[in-house]
Parts: sequence; structure tokens; C-alpha cells
Amino acid sequence: MTMTKKEEKFDLFVNAKGLPCPIPSMRVRLNIRKVPMGGVLKVSSDTPHSHNSIPRFCRNFKHKIISRKELDDGTVIYYIQRKGKKL
Repeated sequence: MTMTKKEEKFDLFVNAKGLPCPIPSMRVRLNIRKVPMGGVLKVSSDTPHSHNSIPRFCRNFKHKIISRKELDDGTVIYYIQRKGKKL
């Protein structure tokens, strides 16, 4: 699968693989603040519960998941756009 130009560009990467719940969601919450408004946070997580909690966090705080890819090893890669306009 090829990635779109939007997916290739991200401002910050968070590797939350192997971390127990709720750490992946907390990492997203803490690190999205470091991304400029309209910027993209790339997150990888293999914790099953985070596959629900990360999208819920994004919905609650109006961030947009622009891409979600599930890999063969159970890892899910999210590209999350921080709410707000690009600077």
C-alpha cells in the first residue's frame, strides 16, 4: 500500500508499542500538545485496548485521524491531525 503525501508528512512520532494500557493514550494526549495546530502526530501501538481509546480521545478533543493502518503483527499506525488551522 502506498502512502499519500499527507501520510508521509508528520511532525512528531510516538512509539507506544509494548506499553500497557492506558499509557499509549496518555502518550497521545501529552504529545499532541507538542504538534503545531493542523500538524500531524504519527503513533504506533500494539495494545488492543488503545485501538478504542486513541480514536475516542481524538473524537472527544476534535482531533482528526487522517489515516489508520493495521499491520500483520497487530500494530496499528495512526496519523492524527491536531485540531486547528495550520500555521
